[in-house]
Amino acid sequence: MKSILIILLTFFMNLPSSWQQHNIDLIRSAIPKQLPVKRAGVDSSGSIRIINGSSLKRLPNVIRDLSLALRESPFHEGLLLDEIGFSIYLYDVTCNSSEISAAIMYKANDTVYDLKLSRFNQMATDKALATTLIHEIMHCVLLDISKRIRSDDKQTFANIISSGLNKNIDPSFSNYDFLFMMNSANDGQHELMYRFFFPHMVSLLESFSKIHKQGFFDPADAEILMWSGLQKTSGYKKLSDDEKIEIESTILEAKGINK
Repeated sequence: MKSILIILLTFFMNLPSSWQQHNIDLIRSAIPKQLPVKRAGVDSSGSIRIINGSSLKRLPNVIRDLSLALRESPFHEGLLLDEIGFSIYLYDVTCNSSEISAAIMYKANDTVYDLKLSRFNQMATDKALATTLIHEIMHCVLLDISKRIRSDDKQTFANIISSGLNKNIDPSFSNYDFLFMMNSANDGQHELMYRFFFPHMVSLLESFSKIHKQGFFDPADAEILMWSGLQKTSGYKKLSDDEKIEIESTILEAKGINK
């Protein structure tokens, strides 16, 4: 099955764009929606599965090592995901601006998230690609949490609050506050991402870099990169102007963008 999908993806990615979207939908429909992927020696329940349909040449190795890092992270635990977990399907899109690295497309009650990757990512370093994927995965985690809260799963929010990830969450924070911020477009989701997950996103990037054999010389560099996309959050606004300048220049350099 896997080899057939790879052949189909290679073929369809070489078709004109008008055909690509139609055939992306066909391939996507073949992705299992409910059954978790079985891996020898690893509990695949509640896992995040990444399916690559992108033509970016260095992406397969990045996905491989990021998936390994994810298995050892809190984002693989049942507290954050349900028993099924979810899949993320990656594919290429052409964007007019290099400021847009990726975007998540999601249909209600689905267990597959479509991650559109800008072709500008071909200029990015492996660490920058991993940073982008981690950021987008967090959007998926938040959407998955939101879906369960909306379905009146009362234990979901309690589990997340008790998971120890909420270092920047006020004790009075509630289901209502979470859903209100989720409905506030990207800015609201980015604020939730910062408040709930930021230190663990940084740790995940550090773990990836070690597995990928491209470790950070300075531990602060992983945090600098992980601010990518979170520049409108309350945490970022508290940083000094010098810190913001260093963050912006580091992110642009890692993404291969000359400003």
